[in-house]
Amino acid sequence: MTVMYDDHNPYSIVGEQPKLRASVVAFVDILGYKALISESHQNGSAPSLLIRLHEALSAASRRLNNLDEDGNSFLPPNLWYKKDLYKIRTFTDNIVIGYPILDDAEIEMGAVFSHLSLFQLEMVNRGFFVRGAIAIGNVYIDDMIVFGQGFLDAYDGESKHARDPRIILAKSAQEAVKQHVNCYSNPSHSPQTRDLYKDSDGQFFLNYLESILIAEEEYGPYFDILAKHKSVVEAKLIEYRDKPAYWAKYAWSASYHNFFCDQYRYFSVEHKIDVSQFKMQPTRIV
Repeated sequence: MTVMYDDHNPYSIVGEQPKLRASVVAFVDILGYKALISESHQNGSAPSLLIRLHEALSAASRRLNNLDEDGNSFLPPNLWYKKDLYKIRTFTDNIVIGYPILDDAEIEMGAVFSHLSLFQLEMVNRGFFVRGAIAIGNVYIDDMIVFGQGFLDAYDGESKHARDPRIILAKSAQEAVKQHVNCYSNPSHSPQTRDLYKDSDGQFFLNYLESILIAEEEYGPYFDILAKHKSVVEAKLIEYRDKPAYWAKYAWSASYHNFFCDQYRYFSVEHKIDVSQFKMQPTRIV
């Protein structure tokens, strides 16, 4: 059998059959994708939605690949290892990332957290909310197939437990993070405590707004990006005020936004979302 070989894919080895590799695996999709398309065809906005979605995915994918607006890499070329460190596979509204593990997975998980935070923030601020899950397990990925228990665990996490517009950690990834954090003399100073938050249902989820502090020491927060996030979430709370099941998901996003603001001295009440003004409240019928 002829095996497709990709010079840059870390899962492809010349002259060898496909092999499973222990990896950090992420599965992410767009929240309400089917409904978005269906509604756009009913109200005649399909052409404009296609353009907006294509632009959003293009911009967000550049974030995943460390590329600027012109498609040039932010990172210097790796002169010692010609293969990429991870493989990204996209299809329809789904994105799968496989990052082969070299040691204890802490470096690989940190990289996935960083890539996905930039991706999620870019998508949300363009009006497309996502959810997903990150797992650890054996996987093989190329342009034809995504295979392995790691992928299944990430998929199950997204479909069964993510629920809200959040990227959660499957049990395998959550246990790994606990081990990594406990290796620090002061666990509260570990980078994972900024990368992740713990939700009220016990799920660890990606703190993607942390991306606005990427240049905190030099420039401080990107206030304009946070303001954009606030306005997008507020618009969704208004749009879905009469659809409780959908409204609750954006209420979660507002709660997360406000919690993030509460963690830093940079932000005040003006940066937060006043959820009370968007709530569905009873009135008399006459």
